[in-house]
Amino acid sequence: MVSSSSSSSSGGGVGGGSPQLAVKKGPWTTAEDAILIEYVRKHGEGNWNAVQKNCGLLRCGKSCRLRWANHLRPNLKKGAFTPEEEKTIIDLHARLGNKWARMANKLSGRTDNEIKNYWNTRVKETPTRRFTDLP
Repeated sequence: MVSSSSSSSSGGGVGGGSPQLAVKKGPWTTAEDAILIEYVRKHGEGNWNAVQKNCGLLRCGKSCRLRWANHLRPNLKKGAFTPEEEKTIIDLHARLGNKWARMANKLSGRTDNEIKNYWNTRVKETPTRRFTDLP
């Protein structure tokens, strides 16, 4: 049997001292997306943990931030990288190294994670790729 009260002195929540509301996990619904879009329209991006308190969306702050950044942001660019974007990534990586968030600021509509994944799967030279490209 699972007890509804926590024996932890911190209130049962991770990283905080106040009791936590139950958060929903799993796929987002269109109704939840609409709530998050309206919240960001009114309050702007940031302070993602306030979403749950201010509009009743039962998602944690991290989930809200990632949903906005990777799926709902109006200027989000999806699909294949253009040759110009690949050249920009290569140039930026030569100057910045693995600073994916800084690169994302230079590539409008692309996320840091998307750029990092593109680099690691398509651009970065690996020992396997180096030897398979030999004549």
